[in-house]
Amino acid sequence: MVLGLLRDKADRPPPLSEPRGVSFEVQYLKDDHWITEQICRKEEDARALAARILPNRTGVRIIREFVRPGRGGETVDTIIHTEYRQEPKRPIAPVPVEEAHYCKLPQEYLAFDSRVLISRVLRQYLDEKGVTASELLHNAGEAKRVLNFEALVPNAVSRIATLQSKETGEDSRARRDVILGVLEELRQRAEKAVANRALPYPKEIGFAATMRQVDEILGTATAGSPDAAAEEAAYLGKVIVCRDLVNIRGLLGKAELLIDLASDDSLPADDAALLDQLLADVLGAPDMVRDMLGRQPDLMTALNRMIDLIGGTFEPQGVEMSPPCTAAISRWVAGPHGNETRAVLLDFLRRQVRGTQRLSHGEPLQQIAKYRNLVNRLMRPDGLLGGPAMAEAVLMGYHRFIEQGGAEGRRLALESVLQLLPTGAERLVYLACLARSDVGAKDGAAIAAQALEIANRVGGLNDLVDRALPLKPKMEASAALYRLVTEGDALPGDMGEKLGARLDDLVATYIIDGRVIERLDDPSASLRVRATRLVQFAGAEVLASPKARRIVRDQIISHLRQPNFDSKFVEGLTTEAEKAAVLRNFYDLLSRAQFM
Repeated sequence: MVLGLLRDKADRPPPLSEPRGVSFEVQYLKDDHWITEQICRKEEDARALAARILPNRTGVRIIREFVRPGRGGETVDTIIHTEYRQEPKRPIAPVPVEEAHYCKLPQEYLAFDSRVLISRVLRQYLDEKGVTASELLHNAGEAKRVLNFEALVPNAVSRIATLQSKETGEDSRARRDVILGVLEELRQRAEKAVANRALPYPKEIGFAATMRQVDEILGTATAGSPDAAAEEAAYLGKVIVCRDLVNIRGLLGKAELLIDLASDDSLPADDAALLDQLLADVLGAPDMVRDMLGRQPDLMTALNRMIDLIGGTFEPQGVEMSPPCTAAISRWVAGPHGNETRAVLLDFLRRQVRGTQRLSHGEPLQQIAKYRNLVNRLMRPDGLLGGPAMAEAVLMGYHRFIEQGGAEGRRLALESVLQLLPTGAERLVYLACLARSDVGAKDGAAIAAQALEIANRVGGLNDLVDRALPLKPKMEASAALYRLVTEGDALPGDMGEKLGARLDDLVATYIIDGRVIERLDDPSASLRVRATRLVQFAGAEVLASPKARRIVRDQIISHLRQPNFDSKFVEGLTTEAEKAAVLRNFYDLLSRAQFM
């Protein structure tokens, strides 16, 4: 009897509140995917666990899993509970900045530097409301909303006025009142621009047709200088586009509209620049950049894709899930009209390079190797992508890998960054850019000494520029370096003068010792071929240093002084038209090479 009772007890199902074959999987949200925390047999246990872990997770969900009997173990999953952690809503406040662009005229408040400042200071508001700086400046409704939003604008303007007053010495309260007065004036201008006017819709007729209608609407109302008329037309064009943009709360949707309007190849340059300004404000939002790039495994990969984006070579990859408009934006940024969008994206890239965030997974040596690849992608023969500010960002970004700070930290970081670059020429390019940055203002003498040490240490041009480069690319790289150190903003002390003289000697010696002129001026070739080769070689993009140009110039002049040069140059040509065209092209080459 006892055995029978034990057998009956073993055959009975366990005392659960759920039927056999049912379980409850508790998952939590990490980044953009769900991870299993635990599988429970009872729903009440799963709900209790979910409630317990939610305060430390972005979100939780419970999946009821039921195994159907008699169907080969077929499983049916049903999400029965999803909950996200409610973040306490932070008050919207101005974002602190260290410097503030000074505007004198109302039109300057609409310019690039001013809009960048507005985008930074009011970033929390812009993200919360889904608008851009241009929309605040060109849409009366949005302008009124932000001006009346708590004390946001007065507080922001007070901070900006204080920064500006430290530079100018004027009273900060007076400066604050001036800025607030201009903002109200701009709101009234936007309100007046749409009053009693039937304005076109660019999405329906295209932007070129829109701007033609703008000219018709303004007509003789813009009496005055051509510049004033053009400014008024551009302003109204922005008002029209911003009227449509404010109805699109997602930044991606705004970018898609703008890039679609800009896809018309027949757009005049001024109209294209107008759209570029509006697009730059959209791309200035960090969230927009992340959305454009899609899913990236780490910051280093994202930075490399940013370089692709800026260079016009971004093509979406399946795993990234980037939006289709990113490739079109990339082509726009690299095109002739993408000046402000390019500047905004370069600034974002620079700030990320300069930051302290971990670049990727792996050991420090692996991360340094990836940083080397990134830095070399930023290098150009005529400077870094992003100029002196990017050179400084590369230096400060290397502090991720060293512990020292201050002047000693900068010294160690500089030595390490130079070791990332494969040739002496690239090190000189980097140092020339760095010398023109804010770091150069502090450490200019040390940077100059290091650059001169590199230049004086090499025995010849092949020790400075990649030895494997063919003649023309080698000369082009040398010319670009020479122009970088001798032109543009002055380098500290006599750095530019000494580097220029040393590079001039190296190039001239290379031309003489390598018998470059003899190879180009082959006596077995016709005079036309010989002279044309020399002039093409003497172009400013190939030869920039004075001694080298003088060597080639002397050889060219020796040809030009031959008796009957023109007749000998066109020997072998039959028609007078052909002879005239060849001579005209040659003398045009001479002019472009700055020998005439």
